Amino acid sequence: MDILQTLENALLNPDPNERTQAEIQLNEAAHNHFPEYITLLIDALINEEAKTEVRMLAGIGLKNQLTSKDPKVKLGQQERWIKLDGEIKQKIKQTAIQGLNIQDQKVAGTAAQLVAAIADIELPRNEWPELIPTIIKNTKTENPENLKKASHLTIGYICESADPNNPNIVSQASGILIAIVQGVQANEPSKIVRLTALNALVISLEFIKYNFETEGERNYIMQVVCEATQADDSELQASAFGCLARIMSLYYRYMSLYMEKALYGLTVSGMQSDDEKVACMAVEFWSTVCEEELEIALQRQELGLDLLDAASTPELISYNFALVAAQDVLPTLLTLLTRQNEDPEDDDWSVAMAAGACLQLFAQNIGNYVVQPTLQFVAANLINQDSWRAREAAVMAFGSILDGPDHDELRNLIGQALPPILSLITDETLQVKETVAWCLGRIADMVVEAIDIQQELPQLIQALLAGLHDHPKVSTNCCWTLMNLLEQLCNDNYNKETSVMSGYYESIIPVLIQISGRPDNEFSARASAYEALSAFVTYSANDTMPIVQGIATEVLSRLESTILMQSQVASAEDRGNLEELQTNILALLTNVIRRLGGDIALAADNLMDRFLKLLEAQEQNSLIEEDIFIAISSVAGAIGESFIKYMDAFVPYLTKALQNTDSPTCNTAIGLVADLSHSLGLQILPYLEGLMNILGGNLNNAEVRRELRPAILSSFGDIATAIGSNFRPYLDFVMQIAIQASQIETTDASLETIDYVFNVKESALDCFVGIIGGLADQPQDIYPYIGAIFQFLEKVSLDISMSSTDSVARSATGLLGDISAIYPNGEFKQVYTQEWVTEFIKKTRSNPLFDDKTKDAARWARDQQKRQANL
Repeated sequence: MDILQTLENALLNPDPNERTQAEIQLNEAAHNHFPEYITLLIDALINEEAKTEVRMLAGIGLKNQLTSKDPKVKLGQQERWIKLDGEIKQKIKQTAIQGLNIQDQKVAGTAAQLVAAIADIELPRNEWPELIPTIIKNTKTENPENLKKASHLTIGYICESADPNNPNIVSQASGILIAIVQGVQANEPSKIVRLTALNALVISLEFIKYNFETEGERNYIMQVVCEATQADDSELQASAFGCLARIMSLYYRYMSLYMEKALYGLTVSGMQSDDEKVACMAVEFWSTVCEEELEIALQRQELGLDLLDAASTPELISYNFALVAAQDVLPTLLTLLTRQNEDPEDDDWSVAMAAGACLQLFAQNIGNYVVQPTLQFVAANLINQDSWRAREAAVMAFGSILDGPDHDELRNLIGQALPPILSLITDETLQVKETVAWCLGRIADMVVEAIDIQQELPQLIQALLAGLHDHPKVSTNCCWTLMNLLEQLCNDNYNKETSVMSGYYESIIPVLIQISGRPDNEFSARASAYEALSAFVTYSANDTMPIVQGIATEVLSRLESTILMQSQVASAEDRGNLEELQTNILALLTNVIRRLGGDIALAADNLMDRFLKLLEAQEQNSLIEEDIFIAISSVAGAIGESFIKYMDAFVPYLTKALQNTDSPTCNTAIGLVADLSHSLGLQILPYLEGLMNILGGNLNNAEVRRELRPAILSSFGDIATAIGSNFRPYLDFVMQIAIQASQIETTDASLETIDYVFNVKESALDCFVGIIGGLADQPQDIYPYIGAIFQFLEKVSLDISMSSTDSVARSATGLLGDISAIYPNGEFKQVYTQEWVTEFIKKTRSNPLFDDKTKDAARWARDQQKRQANL
């Protein structure tokens, strides 16, 4: 095979048939003649007579034979490489390393990716010992710029994909650090090399944690990064400040000395830079400081530690960097708010946006200390007639400090500031109006009690109505403000005769209906109007039901129109726009159905007819299939057992979705099985065996993505609750799986895997709760599994991440109480006298962060425990 010509055909041939044929040839060669194929590819990579694009494709093609985003495919690729003949592997590795010195930077960059892909296989196996020493040699100052740059790229790629907890990888950290520092330090003559090395340092920071814990090495790292902030190249400066932010995020506990010596001054100076990127990254540093201090405060609160208790744990000590620096940083941030983008429709991240985000974090972090300097700035700029930038910055500043300071202090300030802010909703400048609408949304969300219902709410609604008729950006923020008002003022409206917002429905709903009828979704105006309509429906009192029914009529008509439009859609863009509109319509219709409840019974045939038509018309993995399922679930919830008449028509779609495990709709379908069980009760039994077989098959299929497993386990619990003793045919199978899931452990320390394990355990708990509740009147059937459940509950009580999670603690303590009630004659008395039960219930009852329902569950468990003790 002429590999160069075949690669060129696959990439550049204008004839699609030729391209396809070339791709088939390459795939066949990879599958049937792997050693020869990759040898041809590596030769093509370093062939200087070949085109750049062809050489790059050769390198990428070879890399893709060694690594994949799919873990299972990647494992197979790694095993194939490991078994490959040693001489071939050595040639590939040596040639790939040589490729780093190729003059063509694009090809050298591809070689860097290839080296990293091989390293990802061999370094964890303690192989390729010469790699890091070679990289160190390549990055020495005297070497050519192209070689140093490609070698630093390689380090970045290696660190990006490797496991920072693998001891064989960690053992290479010192060598990686030596290579990086050679490139970052000030005596490196090439700015490109310094920039590439800095980026590699950012990626490698997790790998060099042991080096960073050593004071001498840490000092040198901080020195070279701080020096880079003073380079005469703005891109290098920005990257250095970004690196400092990442260091602060990972190593906050070591930063006190460096803050005092250099970082305060460097970062405030950086924030004042005329270069947008530099200023943004310097601001980002202070945002990171606040985020870390907020996280420390949250952890201390969750653990119930005061300052003295936390002092013994370095990770929980806050040095209050933000508070100490507030007098210098806050005035700088407030000034930066006036550096907005000139174009009102330019949403690119600007230093003003960065400053606003940072100011919000300062407010959350230092609370009342942010108020006075901000108010001085607001007072000086809010009514500045000469500068729209000053007016917009003042409103932005005010809106940014509403989450953090005491509400008592904010109430008076809002009372004073609200009238002039409301007047700016008709400002001549779009940026000012957009920010005013955002600020009003913040007030409604954070400090709604500061709005006088009689005097100020009518004025606020009038301002929002004006904004709704304005530019889409203003309209979008006004919709958000209305949603916040409804959520805060009408959260307990269900079945109430009237609400404080009822009187405004007649004036606002027609405007939202009009905006939601836009032919486009410019700046999300149409979608926001639909979301606002959903909020008005969700929080509606009984006296607005005629208006809600009018919304239902209108939205159902619109859904019918979109169904007719589907056959007329030609381009992918038009299809995407139509699906986005249908998603909005279905979401609103779902909320209408939920609010009207049983009153939609007469319309159920009409609704289901349209939903089934939509399902019939959808292509594979359609974006709106999930939304249709959710809408159907709302119908089932509204009409209960009457939904049985639609099951024969709907179950084939449900079955197909459950079997299509790669689609996100499968997750929704799993939840829908549980919803239907609740709605239909025992009437679901004729369909349940088939559905349970599919769910069980998905659980046992190793090829099915693991994210489905927690959802399936939870659904089993819901089904058991709904059908009670009729769940017995599935009991043993489900309990064996749930018990096995409850015992899951992992050595993988990645956040993704930790979250997955947590979700599996929580879903196993949900499953136990549902089964115990559903079969409570069948104690003999569930008796064999109670011991395993108690073992799991004990582990939950001792697991700080689980026992401190509200929903887990509620389910676990509730389950302790339920089991006791099912076995009131002391069958498990011995368990209830154990210390872990007492301590777990006590901690749950006394946790100030837990919901009242959780504390009620703990009290119930405590009452049951006392009864067991008295037997």
